[in-house]
Amino acid sequence: MNRINARNSGKTKAMKESVIENHLRYYKLYLCGIKNCQQQLDYMFPSLVARYEISTDTGESFFIVNNTEKCALDRMESKRAIDLKEEIERYQIITKCIENAMEELNENEKQFVILRYFEFKPIAVVTEALGYAEQKSIYRIRRHVLDKLLISLNSLLNF
Repeated sequence: MNRINARNSGKTKAMKESVIENHLRYYKLYLCGIKNCQQQLDYMFPSLVARYEISTDTGESFFIVNNTEKCALDRMESKRAIDLKEEIERYQIITKCIENAMEELNENEKQFVILRYFEFKPIAVVTEALGYAEQKSIYRIRRHVLDKLLISLNSLLNF
């Protein structure tokens, strides 16, 4: 029974690592997705021209008068706009989580993540770039990185 549990927990850990590695590989694409979704929203909601006026009641307060406000509010209700905003928020959460997790890695580990996942370099290139003689050392760094990221990026496992 213990062998079955150990085997299942190993599969679960491997599956979790795979999810984390995929998020790392897609990091730059998430950033691009944020820009593209924002560009679509900007197109849907062109910049609104506002006028500032002084209140005639007190003479002290300002308020904004916006003739296109109603049109913008109607558009905001569109499903496409809501979907775009949700997608932006999702990508922002993922990228911010990755950035926070990266801050907790040491310099070698950060370089490993950048080279291996963000720049898609093969292990042999990563090994050479980090100045190691054998790939066994890189796999040890990978293991340390994934162990740390399984903790710090645990919230992304369900994204």
